[in-house]
Order: sequence, then C-alpha cells, then structure tokens
Amino acid sequence: MTVDKVLDMLRTSAGEALTDPELRSRTVGVARPQEIKEVWAGISGQALVPAVRALADLAPLHLSVISGRDAGEDIELLYHLTVGYGTEGGEVLVTLRLMLPKTALRVPSLCGLIPGAETTEREKREFLGVAFEGITDDRNLFLPDDVTAHPWRADDEEIGGMVRRTVKWEERNAGT
Repeated sequence: MTVDKVLDMLRTSAGEALTDPELRSRTVGVARPQEIKEVWAGISGQALVPAVRALADLAPLHLSVISGRDAGEDIELLYHLTVGYGTEGGEVLVTLRLMLPKTALRVPSLCGLIPGAETTEREKREFLGVAFEGITDDRNLFLPDDVTAHPWRADDEEIGGMVRRTVKWEERNAGT
C-alpha cells in the first residue's frame, strides 16, 4: 500500500469534500530508524462514511482514536486511521480532520463500518457534545449519568466545580 494510492482513493470517494490534502513524512525509531508516510486532509461530515468505506475496501482498516478539541466556534475531530493495518510494510497512516460548527454538532457514526469506533465516539459525545448519528450505544461511558456538562468545551457554563487542567504549552499560549 502506498500513500499515493490511499490519497487517490480518498480523492475519488470524497471529491470536493476532501480539502487541503497533504502528504507528511517523519522518521521514527532510534536503533533502526524508518520513515513513516502519512495522509492528512480535511473532510465534510457527509463524505466521512463513504471515504472510510473506500479506505476499508482498499485494505484492512484500523481506527486508533478520534481526537477532539474545542476550536473556538467549532469542534475539531481528528480521525486517526491506519490503512493496510497489520500488513507487512503496507501500513499507511491517515488523519481526517472534520470541523463541526458548535451550532450543528452532528456527524455520522462509524460504528456500522468499524464497531470499535463506539468507545471513542461515546467519549466525544460526553466531553465535547458531539452527536453521532447511528451510534449503537450512546449511554455515558466515562462520566456519571447526571453530568450534563461537556468538560472539554471552553464555552460550557455548566462546568461549575469541574477541574480544568492545562499543560505547560497551554499556559504559555495563554500568556501566563
């Protein structure tokens, strides 16, 4: 599997819904360094499932995690995938960036394609308030049932006494 083949498949399946595609490369390892090539691109919510389905048709597909953050007026979701998962020398890392306006926090679930997506989707629902349409189980997994706040949202007024931690780079960026 090559990054070019993966990127071509994404372009074919998502069309204009795929934005700012980029090939990245980095070296990992000390004793036996190796180059890792990655595909990064933005994608729209309606193109997400067809694009992921196309990637799964290419080779074994693995979803590592969906990372997410409050990006001001939007919530950013990063889908970290591996195409060709477990194949000798054939793995290609893919990160799809999905920006959701806080006024429309709905996105299709990947559970129908990747059952393991449920845990990371439930986490983003609880902590960021994103609704995943078609998720197999949307009960709280991490927070108590009576918690209605979304702790990773900077604009959530219900957070009240919940702990907000920052790491050193966040403190530097905030000017403290």
